[in-house]
Amino acid sequence: MSMSSIKNLEVNGIQSWIDLATLIEDCSTGGWIFRGESRDTNILRPKAGRVDGGVGSARKLAHDIKDEEKALEAFKLQAKPYLGHSPSSEIEWLAIAQHHGMSTRLLDWTEGLLVAAYFATTNAGVINGKYCNAVIYGVRDLENVSQKDQNNPFQIARPKIYHPSHITPRIPAQRSVFTIHSSPTEEFRPTTYFKWVISGKTCGIIKKVLDTCAINESSLFPDLDGLSRYLGWRYKWGKF
Repeated sequence: MSMSSIKNLEVNGIQSWIDLATLIEDCSTGGWIFRGESRDTNILRPKAGRVDGGVGSARKLAHDIKDEEKALEAFKLQAKPYLGHSPSSEIEWLAIAQHHGMSTRLLDWTEGLLVAAYFATTNAGVINGKYCNAVIYGVRDLENVSQKDQNNPFQIARPKIYHPSHITPRIPAQRSVFTIHSSPTEEFRPTTYFKWVISGKTCGIIKKVLDTCAINESSLFPDLDGLSRYLGWRYKWGKF
C-alpha cells in the first residue's frame, strides 16, 4: 500500500477514472471500509443524530436516546409480519431498521471501494449551473462489535464495526457493513480517516465505467426495483 499516494489523492482529489483505479490498488491490502456521498459537504453523522432542524434533518427536537430506544421497540413490534426470519440480536434488529430507512445510530459502509464510488457518483449532479463534487470516505483499523455488544447496542461506548448477517440480498451484493456510534450527534472522525473528493465533472464518466464493471443499480439492488431503475438509466442515456 502506498500511503503517500493515498494522501496525495486526498489532497488533489479524484479527477479521473485512472485516479480511482490508483486508489483501488493502494487500498487493496484490506482492513478498509468505504462510504460514498453525493456531496463533498456532507459529514459523517448517523441519521439519528441529524437534529439541526433544517431541511433533510431526521429530527426537529434535541437528540434523545430514549426516543431512539422506543423507535427500535416499535419497529420490533410492528415489523415481524414482513420478515422472513427472526433476528438473533438487538443490533441485527437495528441493522434491519437502518437498512429500510429508519433513523438509527448506525452508518452504512461497504468493504468495496467500487461500491462506494457508485453511491458517491450516482446522485451527483449540477446545482445552479455548477457541478457538485462527490466524496468517498475511507476508514480502517476500527474494532469489531463483540458478541456481548450485539445485545446491548445502546451501551457501546465508542465507534465499532458491525458485520451483518446476509439478511437480505442487498447486503452481500453491496458488501455492506455498519459502524455504530455512541454519540450519534457528533461528527465521526476516527484516527485513520481519509476523504477523497471526486470532481463533479468526472462523476458521470466514473458511473459509466462502473456499469461496465457490473457495478450498477441492478447488481447492487438485486430485486425488481433495482432492475427497473437500472433499465430506466440505460434508456435515459440510450444504452440499448
